Amino acid sequence: MKDYDYWDRFFCNNPLIGKVMRRMYAYFKRHTAITDAMHVSLGLGLGLLVAGSAWLYVGFTFIIIGLLGHIHAFIRGGE
Repeated sequence: MKDYDYWDRFFCNNPLIGKVMRRMYAYFKRHTAITDAMHVSLGLGLGLLVAGSAWLYVGFTFIIIGLLGHIHAFIRGGE
């Protein structure tokens, strides 16, 4: 058994967040390009926030795009 199998099973069977994780995982495994784009957007947003005040609004914009992508994945994902 691989480590990622353990963590997938752990999060998907968790009684608190299991349903959310299953829905998002179902969407993410079918749409890998969108998944990569939203996570890159979140990473850029965090990096730009750390970079300084000149990039503050751009950083928040990237973070909002990434968070909206996760909300979209939850809405469109199935079980």
